[in-house]
Amino acid sequence: MLRKYPILMIWPVTVREDLENMQEFAKSFSSTMFHRKRPVIDFTGPPLDEYPNIVKKTIMFFNEGKNCYEFQLTDNDLENLKKKYESKPRERHLIRDYLKDIRSLWEQRTDYISRIAKNVPKPTEVWFIFSYPVAESVVARFAKQTPDIINEIWNADYKSLFVYISENNQRKADWSPQRLTLALSSRMLTTKIMYLPTNSLVSCIASYARDAEIPITNKDWLDPDQYSIKRNWLQKNNAKKTLQTTPLYLQLSGVSITLGKRKSGAVPTGLKNAKQAFEKINEDISQNKISDQRFNKAICLALKDVFRYSKHELNFKSEINHPHLTNIKPDILVDMGEKLVCLEFCYTNNSTPGYLADYVLKKLNKYMKQLEDNFGISEDLLS
Repeated sequence: MLRKYPILMIWPVTVREDLENMQEFAKSFSSTMFHRKRPVIDFTGPPLDEYPNIVKKTIMFFNEGKNCYEFQLTDNDLENLKKKYESKPRERHLIRDYLKDIRSLWEQRTDYISRIAKNVPKPTEVWFIFSYPVAESVVARFAKQTPDIINEIWNADYKSLFVYISENNQRKADWSPQRLTLALSSRMLTTKIMYLPTNSLVSCIASYARDAEIPITNKDWLDPDQYSIKRNWLQKNNAKKTLQTTPLYLQLSGVSITLGKRKSGAVPTGLKNAKQAFEKINEDISQNKISDQRFNKAICLALKDVFRYSKHELNFKSEINHPHLTNIKPDILVDMGEKLVCLEFCYTNNSTPGYLADYVLKKLNKYMKQLEDNFGISEDLLS
């Protein structure tokens, strides 16, 4: 029957010694157990050059879309391990072993980071906030857009920032791939990049100007040749109402946001109406007419008011030192109980992506240096 109707059976074997044993056993009772011309089909697996991409996709598949950088693994790690495999005999190029080695590297690294993190009283997050009229679209190039995962939306994107490191010698000297992953996503430090609509920023500053001792009169705010704002922007209730729709407020509240730039209606009108005032504020700061600390205080007071009767117990303070990063003084420090959030406002009207990247990396470098000095992070971990 088998001569008339041959059957093809395939035994998947991953160890060559097992294959050789099967062939020896078969010889003892049949010479036709294995195909005469091609007894063995050797599946070599994917090309070695594809190993790093396979690891990245595997990590994302099993971790709800999170990339390798969020697990303290960099492109350099994957490439360096691939180079080690290149020196091995071809039969030892096994993707499952490569995956195991990457997992071991991750375990070693995260174990060390966890031990350091135990000495950190509270995790710190740094939120960089940009407010020029087109900030929403520029920020979108550098921040994760994951509205369904509240804790991860606005997290700084490793690859978007690393582009600006790799093409600049000074930044390369400051930022190794591993150091950047630590700065962007670890228990010690997490970085977010977001925007505060221009009209919300201006209305907060204008309505709380007197409380923050900002030397701008209501007449100046309304003057078409100076700040030229709408009269109702001087009202605190209006500022708080506008603030409650912003990504900053929603993120502090733990509420998801609907992404997508709106091209018509109140939003673009508000941005247009705030443009002149924002440029004048930028001029006041750059010409040292008014310190940005006063503007930060106004925003801090607005945030205090808008969360005053909220269920969220948040403590807002402007221009005070970070409790365990002693030389760091964020624009606004928010104590959220389980973590500290440092709000860093950039008042620039330079809307180029390169400026945003440069600002974030320079400021973030100061935070990392304080972490390194205060908690003794090993150079091996940062290189």
